[in-house]
Amino acid sequence: MSSAPVSFRAALVSLWFRFVTLTTVVLLFILASWLPGRLARWLLFLTPGEVIFEAAVRVIFVALTAMALATLLTALAVPFLLRRTSSRTTFVEACTKTGVALTVCAVLAIVLTAIADSAVDLGHLSWFPIRIVLAAYLLAFAAALCLPRSRDQVVAGLDGILSKKATRRTVIATGVSSAALVAGEFVAGKATGGSAIPRKIPVSNTPGRTGPNVLLITFDALSAEHMSLYGYGLPTTPCIDEFARGSSVFTNFYSASTFTTPGISSILTGLYPSEHHVYHVDGSLRRGGYARKTLQHLMRAEGYSTAASLNNPVAWFLADGISEEFDYLPEMPHRPDFLMKLWNATSPLHQHQPFGTRNAEFGSLEWLWSRRATLKKYFPAIDPKYVFTPSASFEQARETLDKLPDGFFLWVHTLAPHAPRLPDAPYLGRFSHPAANRGPMDGNRFRYDELLAEADGAFGAFLSSPEVAARLKNTAVIVAADHGESFEGGVLGHGGGDQTRPVVHVPLIVHMPGQEHGYRVSVTADHTALAPTILDIAGLPRPSWMRGGSLVPWLTRDGEGGSEGLAFTQFLETDSIVEPLRSGTVGVVDGNHQCVLDIATGKAKLRSLAQAHLRDLDCSDENPALAQKLREVIYARFPDLPRLKA
Repeated sequence: MSSAPVSFRAALVSLWFRFVTLTTVVLLFILASWLPGRLARWLLFLTPGEVIFEAAVRVIFVALTAMALATLLTALAVPFLLRRTSSRTTFVEACTKTGVALTVCAVLAIVLTAIADSAVDLGHLSWFPIRIVLAAYLLAFAAALCLPRSRDQVVAGLDGILSKKATRRTVIATGVSSAALVAGEFVAGKATGGSAIPRKIPVSNTPGRTGPNVLLITFDALSAEHMSLYGYGLPTTPCIDEFARGSSVFTNFYSASTFTTPGISSILTGLYPSEHHVYHVDGSLRRGGYARKTLQHLMRAEGYSTAASLNNPVAWFLADGISEEFDYLPEMPHRPDFLMKLWNATSPLHQHQPFGTRNAEFGSLEWLWSRRATLKKYFPAIDPKYVFTPSASFEQARETLDKLPDGFFLWVHTLAPHAPRLPDAPYLGRFSHPAANRGPMDGNRFRYDELLAEADGAFGAFLSSPEVAARLKNTAVIVAADHGESFEGGVLGHGGGDQTRPVVHVPLIVHMPGQEHGYRVSVTADHTALAPTILDIAGLPRPSWMRGGSLVPWLTRDGEGGSEGLAFTQFLETDSIVEPLRSGTVGVVDGNHQCVLDIATGKAKLRSLAQAHLRDLDCSDENPALAQKLREVIYARFPDLPRLKA
């Protein structure tokens, strides 16, 4: 090995190129272990070309990250290169050998972990032996490096990609690909009117509007079953309770899906997921062809100024996909400063354009952020606390309301009480007394209740604010949720196809302008009724394509409706939006019972509403006639479902 003197610049450049290549190899292997699962999911709602594009975005992000890490490592080597004027080549080779050894070790560990993860998913291993296997591997690798022959084989294993030409090609390819991607996204966004938001708000609404203002407030993951308004045993919603005393409370209202994106799509369109084609977390109304079949589009066309204040990225990206229907849509401010700075810094890789999915791109970055737990003790500056509290959410709502002229439709969506459950004082510990915690379900449930109480307090402060109260004098205020949350019956959280009652039973509270008396209405309905109800309140006709009916005729029918109405819920996350439905579940509630149909098998579970919190309960054998009747109701409402024998 030659140790002839080389210039500082030559040694620095050579070392940087090698570090770029080695870090790229490690990060690409990490990406390769993570990407296949995402590709399979993306193919359910993206075209093959868009899937290739999304994969390319992540490969380029990895390459650029590798460059940044290589630059940092090279900067650390600068003092040594400055001092070692006569042995720079030796130092560069030593750094390279060390880097190669660490790279090979990391790559093999990634492969071993991927194999172990697959074994865990198949039930062949538990995490305890996996840790032992990884520890044994690291010890064996360290021992191998102590043997000259095996060490030489390891450090020579990447000679082919560390040559001068190969390392320069890696850097050039990264630069050219990045430039091409950024330019392509920019051109596509400009060509299709990719919007920069917020847009300019009209000074006043256009002529034609005759109805009141409308304020729709939706809470994320708010189960009616955890609200004191609906009989929960803890005082979780005193402010909403007070608001409801002069409002119409619907006691049998249900979500159209078990998680956010399809649920709010049904709220905005009056359609079920199988009709608006938003089945997935990263779904888009534009992709399903329903960008103009939305409440915002209809209200705006009739003279309303439309706006949204959304602090869940899933809801925000759905609205971002139809941003032309909003007069004002502020940027999402809810995530930690470090994450948002990273998102903004990488904005050239995720511009507003008509293909791909910015939602999934943000999700990938958020997934990286979620891995911070292992680094937190080494990098305390990476603050894991979510900074957008319920109070901050309603403060943004107030600021948005201030910008709107009279004649507005404002949609506010707050993340709480959805996880992460980090209630602030004085709510932290309000319900979670140590003696009451008997397991993970209880611990999560009490944290949820505390965050719900905090969200309720922020809601109350928002409505009681003098400036907000003044703006809402001629305003219909509606409170609802996108889905619920469960801490019982074998279900923790939400999503999935079980459709247990705590996951699908959500609040609906309607306060009309000037209303003083409260009503409790027990008619059964679901999310598809919200858009027709809002249009009716605004004095606008319901379009024929909306599936739900207006609930305005029920607003003052106190104590009525217990035997009337149907509510449907769909979980279709395992299906493709471009193919016939093959899997997932569709449920129906008739006021007394719930029936959940498994699309793939044709089998249905029947349970009384009183027992519908139990995931595995099936009373079909006890009442086969009712089970068959409700099964037929599902097939009649959704005739495109594959009809299989039970």
